[in-house]
Amino acid sequence: MTGLFRSTQDALLFAFRHAGQAYDRPLMLRMADAARGSGAGLAGLDGAAQAGMIRAEVAALGRLYEAALVARFADRSIPCQCKAACCSGERLNGEWINAVAYLADYVRTSALAGCVSTGLLRREYVARYFSSKDMRESIRVIAGRNGVEKRTAEVQAGKVATFLGDSAQGVEASAIDAITDKFRSVGVIE
Repeated sequence: MTGLFRSTQDALLFAFRHAGQAYDRPLMLRMADAARGSGAGLAGLDGAAQAGMIRAEVAALGRLYEAALVARFADRSIPCQCKAACCSGERLNGEWINAVAYLADYVRTSALAGCVSTGLLRREYVARYFSSKDMRESIRVIAGRNGVEKRTAEVQAGKVATFLGDSAQGVEASAIDAITDKFRSVGVIE
């Protein structure tokens, strides 16, 4: 049996970004997507249905794993059509924000149990973990903005990173393993 997607990552990127294809994007972006072929030839209602099925499998893993996968694969920001003078043309993706907030609250009682940290600081640690290296804020900046010592922020951010995925037993790695097994069993990937 041949799967629709080459990898778990391709399937998840398709599903989490499919909603972004519902608006009229510039022709250049649509052409680039067609050349990439990441949608497994799915478009319109077929694409929406496949994205929905993938998202249902992710949700069935439970809120912790779902939040980790949303934080990794969903777009951090989405196009904004408000046309206000102050608008940059993008706004934060509410689904991504909610996933990071859930994970930040979860690490309060797991990775950072016994530590003193604010909700904002925990959200910054989680967002930093899920940011690409070129977009990551330094620990020094995060510590200064939140009024904590740099060393405290380093230790806490390290605990969060280890818990989320800097090990084979991390939440993100476990979530990817679980969804990969599920995708294989239902034929989404080979």
